[in-house]
Order: sequence, then C-alpha cells, then structure tokens
Amino acid sequence: MNKSELIKEVALKSKLSIREATDAVDAMMETIAETMQKGENVTLVGFGSFVVLERKARNGHNPSTGGKMVIPAKRQAKFRPGSKMKLE
Repeated sequence: MNKSELIKEVALKSKLSIREATDAVDAMMETIAETMQKGENVTLVGFGSFVVLERKARNGHNPSTGGKMVIPAKRQAKFRPGSKMKLE
C-alpha cells in the first residue's frame, strides 16, 4: 500500500472527502516527523512506537580502498510494532 492508497482507505473508513483525508494523513506524518526530529518518541498504544536511536561513532572498513574509516555518530528512526500489529 502506498500513500495514495492509504488516503483512499482513510477517506472510506472515516467518511471524509479525499481532500480531508489527505490533510489528516499529511498532518499525522508531519507531526510524527517533527516530534522525532526533536529526539522524542511517539507511541500509539496497540499500533506501535516510533523511536529515535542514538548510534555511536564506530570504526569501519572502506571496501573500495581497503582502508579503515570512522563511521560518524547519528540518530536513526525505528518503528517497533505494538500488540495489534503482530503478524500471525
């Protein structure tokens, strides 16, 4: 399912117009992204959690030159499914 298919499903299930459903989905995605940019987690009970992981700098290997390199620290987004998202 892509974004446009998701918007159509939201519109059907919530009895909103496509325009209203698009605004709702866009607002939700924007809010989650802004919250995670601040370094905060977003938890939707039963659905899952969007968490921000802090990865430390580490030593790595450059495959093209064979030399050692330092991989810089970074923040990474991750989704952890909730109880209603578990696949059987």
